[in-house]
Amino acid sequence: MVVQDIRAEDAEELRWLRFAWLKSARERTSTYAVVTSALLLYFGLLGVFELFENDLTLFEQLLSAGTTLVCIAVFLIVVAFGISLPQWVGIVMVIAQALVSVYYLGFSDERQNAIAALQELPVMAMYFSWFYPARTVRIVMLVILVCGGAAAVYGPFIGDDGLFGPVNLIGAALFSWMCLEAGIFMRHRVRLESYSDELTGALNRRGFLAKTQMEMRRAKRRGIPLSVAVLDLDKFKAVNDEAGHAAGDYILRSVSSQWMSLSRSTDIVGRLGGDEFAMLLPDTDAQQARSLMLRLREYASHPWSWGIAQLESADTVDSVLARADRAMYRDKRG
Repeated sequence: MVVQDIRAEDAEELRWLRFAWLKSARERTSTYAVVTSALLLYFGLLGVFELFENDLTLFEQLLSAGTTLVCIAVFLIVVAFGISLPQWVGIVMVIAQALVSVYYLGFSDERQNAIAALQELPVMAMYFSWFYPARTVRIVMLVILVCGGAAAVYGPFIGDDGLFGPVNLIGAALFSWMCLEAGIFMRHRVRLESYSDELTGALNRRGFLAKTQMEMRRAKRRGIPLSVAVLDLDKFKAVNDEAGHAAGDYILRSVSSQWMSLSRSTDIVGRLGGDEFAMLLPDTDAQQARSLMLRLREYASHPWSWGIAQLESADTVDSVLARADRAMYRDKRG
């Protein structure tokens, strides 16, 4: 029994060591860097296998050797030092792999590499769609598919006696585009869920801060006003204590729904935590924000206090929220 326990502990230790490097790299760097380096390792290993093929030209041997060295080197650097790769590394990787695919589809007689070039397109589409803006990835992927398709059409593998037929090329292009759209949809869905408050449907703290940061940059760049309001429900703890948390949840949903439905379409409501909310008011100065708050409070189903802060040139997200928060507590005391 003791021997079995020792063996079980050893097996658990081996399983932990097997993935320890991945956990360590993920903790020290970004998900983007880990995924990009793993994909580079994949391309590097493919290059190693290609080096053992007997019919490669000198150019193809140098291409495989160079690809292998660069890809594996970047992977080892990320794993060993936990560096965070810049965004241009992924773009360079996608473009470089596309150029290699165009070469093997249109200017080489390597059948296995031509097949691999088509098989890698969906992988690149999914990777690209997850980490880059949708408009950018659609344009780049369209260019890659057009160039790859043109190379295959005029290359040695098309035709009745060739490796590919028109159906194969069209099917590979459609499947790659489907993977691209699926990746864009999943990325949007995950971001939407991670930025939304489940109870009220408003932005959660993370989503609100990200949106505020973006609107602050836009306001400073264009020289337009922006205001932030912090709102806090009055005597909310008493509701939870006397009527229960279900009643408190109902009030949170009701009040936040009123704010979202009665405010302007450009205004953003976020739940910072508990019964504390905030509103982001683009293109709005302090006086306009106060008028909006007074109008919203006329229809309030539960009393709440508010404070306004207009964006200043030296403001950060934290500083503008802090000023609005202090103004809200002055209103609550009054």
